Amino acid sequence: MAATTPLKLRLLRDDPAAPSAAADPSPCTFGLQDNKEQLHAGTINADGLYQFDFELRVASAQDESKPPVFLGPFAFGRPQDRFVYISWQRTAGPGYVNRIKARLADIDWALVHEAQESGGRLEADLSGRKAGGGKVPVVWRIVDIPEPEPEQGEA
Repeated sequence: MAATTPLKLRLLRDDPAAPSAAADPSPCTFGLQDNKEQLHAGTINADGLYQFDFELRVASAQDESKPPVFLGPFAFGRPQDRFVYISWQRTAGPGYVNRIKARLADIDWALVHEAQESGGRLEADLSGRKAGGGKVPVVWRIVDIPEPEPEQGEA
């Protein structure tokens, strides 16, 4: 099995209501879905957005002309076409009211390396997205880059 390295990620969402709440008003919980169908609640950040911080592993590759392969409890889909879900799971019955896919295929090796080397986190804002979205591109950006520590002797 190939070695893996950790990658920190974050999803944002402006509204906890399911995108199709008018069509399906079933009571539901909202969160980041893992592959055991458990939802993980987010926090509300300073901008009032729901924030879901999580970590995936990236399999090392000898040929970085191929897309990165993401592993971990939040990764869904085929190895070369992974995604993560924000979900609205029914509380009074089985299944989901809605799920929104955030494509990981939009993260290339250069972005993986830059995020890991900087100590930052990759963030995508899914605010306003409709249900599904498996082929809709996602814009990932690096945030939370730690400030460099001053070297001894610097004031």
